This record gives sequence, C-alpha cells and structure tokens, in this order.
Amino acid sequence: MRPTYIAAAALLSVLSNASPLVSRQGYQGPYFPITGAVGGVQPRLELRTLEQSGEMWNLYLLALSDFQAMNQDGIASWYQIAGIHGMPWTSWDGVSGSAGDDKSSSQKGYCPHDQLLFGPWHRPYLALFEQQLQRSAMNIAAAFPDAEKAKYQDAALKLRTPFWDWAKAIPKSEPVLPDALTALTVEVTFPNGTEAEIDNPLYDYNFHPLDNTQINGTGCPASVGGIPDICQNSQMTIRNGKTESDHPGLDKKIRNELKSQRSKLYTILSQWQTFDAFSNSGNCGGQGRVGTLEELHNAIHNNNWPGHMSPASVSAFDPMFWLHHANVDRQMALYQALYPETYVEECTADTPTYTITTGDKLDENTPLKPFHKTAGGEFWTSANSRNISNMGYTYPELLDNPSNATLIASIKAQYSGPSDVLVESDNWSSKTTIASKSKRRESKPTKKHQYLAEAKLPLFALNDGSGGGSPYNLLVFLGNVSSDPAEWTGSEEFAGMASVLGGRNMHKSDQFMISTIDLSENLGEKIAAGETTMENATAYLQANLHWRLQLGDSEIPRAKVPGIEVSLIGTDVEVADADDAFDQRVGDFMEHGRIIN
Repeated sequence: MRPTYIAAAALLSVLSNASPLVSRQGYQGPYFPITGAVGGVQPRLELRTLEQSGEMWNLYLLALSDFQAMNQDGIASWYQIAGIHGMPWTSWDGVSGSAGDDKSSSQKGYCPHDQLLFGPWHRPYLALFEQQLQRSAMNIAAAFPDAEKAKYQDAALKLRTPFWDWAKAIPKSEPVLPDALTALTVEVTFPNGTEAEIDNPLYDYNFHPLDNTQINGTGCPASVGGIPDICQNSQMTIRNGKTESDHPGLDKKIRNELKSQRSKLYTILSQWQTFDAFSNSGNCGGQGRVGTLEELHNAIHNNNWPGHMSPASVSAFDPMFWLHHANVDRQMALYQALYPETYVEECTADTPTYTITTGDKLDENTPLKPFHKTAGGEFWTSANSRNISNMGYTYPELLDNPSNATLIASIKAQYSGPSDVLVESDNWSSKTTIASKSKRRESKPTKKHQYLAEAKLPLFALNDGSGGGSPYNLLVFLGNVSSDPAEWTGSEEFAGMASVLGGRNMHKSDQFMISTIDLSENLGEKIAAGETTMENATAYLQANLHWRLQLGDSEIPRAKVPGIEVSLIGTDVEVADADDAFDQRVGDFMEHGRIIN
C-alpha cells in the first residue's frame, strides 16, 4: 500500500508557509464565489506538454500535493470539491435539493448526466478546481527565495489545470496512458531548495480518513461485482483493479480503443448538429446519428472499471477525472468555435440530480448548481459560462482566435489520420504537410459510401441491485468473436465500442441513447484481404457483424440489458478536396437491417 500524502504535504506546508485551511480564501459574503484562475486568459496545456515546462510542472505537482492534503472538512478542499459530483451525500455551499430533501436521502450528486446541462455544468466545476489549484500554487511560489520567486510567481499566474488528450495519436512503442499518471513517485524541488522524491499526486487521492459514514459501498453498487468493496475499504482511489491500480491493463484497453475513440471524436467535430444533440446523451436536440460528446466521454470512465472512475458517484476523487474532464471541456470548446451559432436551447430534464427533478424546464439561464459566481449568491449558468475566457482560460488550438479554416486543418491533422502516427502541434499549419496531403487526395473519389453500426442503448437497464443502472459497454466486431472477453478489444475483428455510464437511483426504463460506430476501416481491411468487395459489402456486413456486452473483462449476458437494438446503416459522404474542409455526409441514411449475431 502506498503511504499517504500527509508526510510530504506537511513538509511542503512547513516550507511554503501555505496553510491547508480554507481561511486562505479571503472572500466576503455568504457564498463561496467561483471566479476561475487569475492572471489573464492562459491556455490549459496537454499533460505531456505541461510536463516539459520546468518551473510550472514543479509548481503543479507541489500544488496538487498541497491541495490533496487539505483538511477534508474545508469547503475548498479536494475532498469537498470532489464530493460535489456524488458522494459524500452532503450539500455544498448551502445549496439544497430540489424537493427540500437532503443529499443523504436522495443519494444523488449535483452533476447532470444524460441531459441538457452535462457539458456546461462541468465548466464552472473545473473552474472551481482550477481556482483552488492555482491558489495553492501562488502560496507555494511566494515561499521561494528571492532569486527564484519571480519566475515561480509568473508560473503560478499562468498555471491552469492540464488536459489529457486521450484521443491523441501515440506511436505503438509508447504508452497511451501518460507516464505522469502512472509513476508511483515524482521528483520535485521545494521552496527551500530541497530536492525530493514524493508520492505522485496524479497517481491517486488518499482519503484522510476514509470515513465509511460518507464514502461506502452503498454509492458504488454494480451488477458485475467488486465495486462496493472498493468504495468501502480502499484508502486511496483505484484504477482498473479491485485492490490496487492496474495501469498496464488500463493502457492496453485505451490503446485497443484508440482507433474507435479518434473516429468518434473526429465525427462529432466534423459533422454539424445542434449543440444540444452534440453535447449530451439526453433527448434534447433529438437523437441524431452523429454521436455525442457525453457518450464519447463515458468510455474513459468505464475503462477504469473496477475502480473509482466508474461509477460516477466517486469518480471525481481520482486525479484522472480532472484531466479527463478538462479534455472533454476542450472538445466542447472546439465544437463551439466551429459552430458558434448553436448553443443550449430550452428543454425538459430527462434525468434528475440532487437539485433537478425529471421534467424540470432547462435552458441556458438555468442555474448550474451549486456553483456561485459571486459571494452574494449569483449562480453560474450556461449563458454566462459560454465564453471560456470569462473564466481565465483557453486551449492551444484556440489561441489568437483562429479562423474556421485553420481550426479545421488542426482538427484534421490531429484526429483524421492513423492512431499510431504522432502529429506534432507545430505542424498543424505546415505548408509541406498540407501540400503532401493534397497530393494524396488527388487520387481519392469525390464521394464514398460509409457503413455504420447504430446502437440504441437503454441508459439504466442494467440493474445494479440498488434501484439504479450499472455501466456497460457494447462492442461491435466484423468477423468471428473470441470466446475470451479479455481478448475482445485487442482482436483484429473489433470495430468499436459504445459506452453507457449508468446512474445512481436512476429508475427510467425508457430512456435511450444512440451511438454509431464507423465500419470503414474494418471493411477496408476485409476488402484488401480479398474477403469481399465494395459491391458486396452490404451482404458481407449483414452476415459478419456481431455485438457483445462487456464491463471490465467480463461478458454481460444480453438478457440482463433488455431493449438494446443494433442495426446496420449507410450514408454517402462527399470527400473534401482541401485540408481546411471536412468531409460531409449527404442524403438520407439507408437502413440495412438489424444485427442479431
């Protein structure tokens, strides 16, 4: 078992004179104001980029350690901020439930999943986390000696929480899971000049203490088993394991699914749909055939099962949560920049939260509870958080307000190519790169046919044994399926996956989401191998497509998740003739029948 952070953080506190208590906040008013980071509009950096930043990286690690060591009773502590998402079942900043009930009786978090506010709600949540991270960093920077203080204070002002781009193309010789997340220890330099190796604050969060009256198995049921014991007994957050994190196994999962995740991300960014249809898996904006940001995000949570990232009731305690959701926010910001004309529209809530009742009217002015914008009680809303510069941050692709053409070229360079060929960010607008791509495109047809597996997935149908829905994954294969579920995602036949996160105390049996999986690459491989032709593709796909249900390395019997429908559909696609334009789906979708294998 890893030691707790307290020893290292106590040393930091002595050296930096940084109190771990909320008294450092210094705000005036009845409520806790979330203002975001200070120091102007600065970019959130990809984790592996931040790791190369010298003083800022050192400060980030020290600040994370300090943040995690704060007294768990403090409103601005890691523990209390993480607990907003789900457990512990206590209110935050005096914001009570929608029906006057307490969080303990409702056993729901504030986070809105599978409904309109999913994307916007996480924006002030991340800003709160970032604000407190920076305040720890500023206190630590002030403790460095005069010769180094200025550069550390400058680094603190520029520090923003990083994002982990889990769809980034990574050579097969390198892990897709960054080393910064999996190293047990990290080297840091303390303000007094001491160089030391400390527990890596990105590896896990240590509860101090783990109080089973607040964090326990009741918030973590699962039909497949294992989760209740983790939440009941583990002193630290765990990834992809029951007693300790299995990072090699997690890296393998993410690598196997990288092709599918990149394809889905590229599709939802390149094909226009309303913001509401793009951002969440609810029914607002209509259930389209493009895909949703929320469903894409679910896979990272489910990949960590069993562990604290799945289910959602305890996911925010894991440091990975904040890197993951910063990336999801980045993807939402990229979409907003591409399609600024569409945003949150009025709709009713499909799912409840601690402060939202099913059927409530929601729009861009709905308070994103429990996040106060001012100490006087004004809430953040989707409207006032629409522009991320209002919270003091941006993303590398959005620096200097690029044109749509430049942004499209950047997204295509990053996500439309092979999953194991790294594209450096400084080459996004390279004339050489663009010219070479244009040459390759000269021989391409102007129109192609795209086949997709479309899955209709009930959100809460896998009973967790406690009145809620467990997470699950639907996997699609082109060809024979191995009898060993542990081999599924690594097989050549694996085409892609759709993920359902489930939900605590979610009882609706009639709520579904739609997910599509592009079959182009797998079909192309079969054609290249001489197993079929494009002319016979429909019949070949109908005969050879299969699907299975899985969580972790265990198969889930189909009978346990009633209501699933998987179909084969197709559409024509106009191929863009330039690097600063997206391919576009055209015409109606063709229905090619149900997949029952």
